[in-house]
Amino acid sequence: MEQFLIATGVAILLLMLTSLYRVVAGPTVIDRILGVNVIGTKTAVLIIIIGTLSGRVEMFIDIALAYALLNFITTIAAARFYQRQSQPALPEVEEAEPAPSAPPTVEHPKATGEGSHAA
Repeated sequence: MEQFLIATGVAILLLMLTSLYRVVAGPTVIDRILGVNVIGTKTAVLIIIIGTLSGRVEMFIDIALAYALLNFITTIAAARFYQRQSQPALPEVEEAEPAPSAPPTVEHPKATGEGSHAA
């Protein structure tokens, strides 16, 4: 079982190298952000494999969960930052006089009795 976990860890490290290539050479910022996110996810898996090899999985699961949460929050923050930087600035709109919500009222002279009902 130990040999299998070591081989799995080495395979994950090799896959992390391919993601590292995407981080360095990625044509867009989104590719780079996703590459870093993939590396962080694989690191969390490696932490659990190391915990299994050392025999203290319960401690390493807590560390891996904290690392994965930090990785997720950092990825969301980087994506939001990039989104705000890539959007063009909106032009300032001058305050215009607000349109009236109801038409102005016109006072009518009191009816002279024609058509009016006395109460």
